[in-house]
Amino acid sequence: MHSIIIGTAGHIDHGKTSLIKAINGFEGDDLKEEQEKGITINLSFSNLKSENLNIAFIDVPGHESLIKTMISGAFGFRVCMFVIDINEGLKAQSIEHLKVLEFLGVKDVVLVLSKVDLCKDFEYKQKELLNEISTFKVNILKVFATSIYDEQSILSLKNYLLSLKPKENDENLIFRYYIDRVFSLKGIGTVVTGSLNEGKIHKNEKIFCLETQKDIMIKNIQIHEENILEAKTYNRVALSLNCDYHELKKGYVLSKKGIFKSFKSIDGVVFTTGIKHGSILEFCSGSKKLNAKISIIKELEDKTYVSLDFDKNLALCFDDKFILLENGRIKSGGVVLNAVSEPLKKDIKTKYLMLLEQRDFKRVFEFLKQTHKLGFGLLSCYQRFKLSHEQALNLAKSLDHVFVDEQALNVYDLNAMQNLKDFINFIFSKNPYALISPHSIALRLSWASENFCAYTLMQMQEKLDFKDGIWFLKGQNYERLQEKAHCELYEILKKEGIKPTAPYNLYEYLELDRKNGDFILKKLTKENKVIRLAHNLFIEKNSLENLIQEFLKLLQTHHLDVAFVKNHFQISRKYAIAYLEYLDKNYPQVVKIDEKRFLRT
Repeated sequence: MHSIIIGTAGHIDHGKTSLIKAINGFEGDDLKEEQEKGITINLSFSNLKSENLNIAFIDVPGHESLIKTMISGAFGFRVCMFVIDINEGLKAQSIEHLKVLEFLGVKDVVLVLSKVDLCKDFEYKQKELLNEISTFKVNILKVFATSIYDEQSILSLKNYLLSLKPKENDENLIFRYYIDRVFSLKGIGTVVTGSLNEGKIHKNEKIFCLETQKDIMIKNIQIHEENILEAKTYNRVALSLNCDYHELKKGYVLSKKGIFKSFKSIDGVVFTTGIKHGSILEFCSGSKKLNAKISIIKELEDKTYVSLDFDKNLALCFDDKFILLENGRIKSGGVVLNAVSEPLKKDIKTKYLMLLEQRDFKRVFEFLKQTHKLGFGLLSCYQRFKLSHEQALNLAKSLDHVFVDEQALNVYDLNAMQNLKDFINFIFSKNPYALISPHSIALRLSWASENFCAYTLMQMQEKLDFKDGIWFLKGQNYERLQEKAHCELYEILKKEGIKPTAPYNLYEYLELDRKNGDFILKKLTKENKVIRLAHNLFIEKNSLENLIQEFLKLLQTHHLDVAFVKNHFQISRKYAIAYLEYLDKNYPQVVKIDEKRFLRT
């Protein structure tokens, strides 16, 4: 069955909640306070079904003091049923709600003129209203003149709503869900509700809470009290979760692990001017609300590029809509453009944000190629551009003069290859007997992926030879180079004695590939010249034997523990533990009692 989310909007007491009740019989104002005051305070949710369509209604409050509640509900709207009392016309909250729809990009509006049974000059007032609404960026699908006492007017509206065509789901969108309610039910446990506007979710699927950084399992899914195995956009969805409901709060975001990172600063565009640099406004996105300090990047005629700094980290995404409030009233609205921290100078950042706003991603990638001389990554391309890895890779491969590492999701301007060649040449200038590999180079250069190193080494075949995955200077004998490295590594371990360097640092010093270095250490161990005491601790055999003899001599007058060995021999705790464990394992004349070693009597 297809689904669509339709929200109400409009001034207080213009008949939004009464209209929902007339359409589907749902009494939205169920709180005692709501019934006493005759106004909607909380969001209320109901639905209407036909054979092929499920409509989820979100009814929002119209009181000026509840604008934050209205905004959190409006983020779920796909279509808005905008209600205006024909007798009162556009009022303050009507206008504020229209601004919210504009800023959130909710363009499709079904205009409902309510209480027409009390109107004496309908045609004139309707024309006047339509003229006023035309100044806002909304698309009026159809206008309905209604009265809750006129069943035919309600039926006409109801039939039209059921004829609406749902928006096609974008299969590339990843599940992201803002929690708007959290509670616990006896026998069920933690339950959250929210509007599913992106992606899909399955029963028994593992998801991730961005705020708590914890995995959560979905035990059950419901859409309007009906248990289902899978939920897709666009729906109001309740999730039963295997976690303590005290861990979750309204505004928390559920998604897939590894997709979104949180940052204290993001960049975006706001569609007004005159916002003061350094001002602090309330930032609303989804059901999340927090303060943001505004820094002006560039003010244009009808919009402003800004940075927003938060008190805590926030996981947002490219193209997320937001509303800015000042003293509880709408100041502006905007769109997140740069959701991932990108340190750029102001003039360069302005150009970048303009390209992002235009969604010209090929030019965005070209820009990143030019500004990131040593390559840029596509791992976070969904959060940065709302593109799948496949989409981002295809775009990257359409660029000129680049190397695209599809495995590491990195893009390199081919000019970066010269930096890599210079580094490789530097290695051989220091040590003409070096044995290197793409892996050993990538370990030393954080910006260079292993595949890019391999590609660059292939371009240096006029200078280098290759065997068994290892590169070395032309004219050298590979086996002799290995033997030389074998001897040098052993001599270093002999010289270092009981304070041997960790293997990977030895490999770097000798310009040895890790594979070759590991092979040499294994060979030295097999030859009984070196003893392996731990994963990264190899000691020359005679040095170890001499140390053990000193231990046995000391045990004649002292007990040995980690602190004593560490201080007496001026070695690290890691070495002291390894040597004492070797003593425990191989010398039965030594007994260990409460971490102390004694000679057996």
